[in-house]
Amino acid sequence: MELRHLHYIVASARNGSFSAAANELNVRQPIVSKRIREIEDELGIPLFDRSSSGARLTPAGEEFIIDARRIVEDVRCLTERTRASKAGKRGRFVIGFYKSLSPGHLRKVLSEFRRSHSAIEIEPVEASYSELRAGLIAGVVDTVIILGDEGNFNRLNSRALWSERLVVALPENHPLAEKSVIYWPELKGERFLFSRHDPGPDIRNILLRHLAAPSDHPEIVMRCVGLGNILSEVGSGEGISLQCEAVSDITGLGVVYRPVHDGSGATRVGYVACWRPDNTNPVLKTFLDALKPKC
Repeated sequence: MELRHLHYIVASARNGSFSAAANELNVRQPIVSKRIREIEDELGIPLFDRSSSGARLTPAGEEFIIDARRIVEDVRCLTERTRASKAGKRGRFVIGFYKSLSPGHLRKVLSEFRRSHSAIEIEPVEASYSELRAGLIAGVVDTVIILGDEGNFNRLNSRALWSERLVVALPENHPLAEKSVIYWPELKGERFLFSRHDPGPDIRNILLRHLAAPSDHPEIVMRCVGLGNILSEVGSGEGISLQCEAVSDITGLGVVYRPVHDGSGATRVGYVACWRPDNTNPVLKTFLDALKPKC
């Protein structure tokens, strides 16, 4: 007994006729009749009562058709799932990112992707850049979303995504809090608090590029704490901090956020997606296609 035989039987039962089943399956009617007769001979029982008006299931055929329909449907579903997996519309996908990215644009992207691709399981991983890169190289992470510039990652493919404004987090009573925009020279001599966790070191480097003169002398304090604790210290008056705009959603800590500008406008930081060139997960392309650069 083969799967095609079950298709003949199910179609004949549905249509009440061998000829109608043959039309549905795009085969000749004698083929349907012959194959069903072969199954009946193999089973030793008639499945259909034949007459000039068509073919009707026998009592044994009524019992047989229950499992036959289930098998045909199961195979159809299996085929569809396999094709969907191959096309990247179904499967599992591991995405890594810094902890501080979760409140921002990435959260919106992941939420929209899950709604439009419900058959894909997204597993998020929050870690440092070194851990995320190790996960990529080991093949346990499919892609990571981090700060950086496209093409600057050795042994990895990358694609530029969106960018965000850089903001300065200030205590509510800080003199600069009255301003709507902060310019780099206004930050000279300030005490900056950064997390040692990524992307803190990257943002510290941005600060040093803009306040590099000896007369600027910013005081930089690196803490081995997370973003929430850095912002709490800012709210307590221990200093100020530079952060990606995504943190502006974090309120209630006595902190205000102001964009940082230079002579050309807002200072921006870019995000990139990185992945191994030999990653064969079909979902990777589906996910990357869903990431639209946003400025």
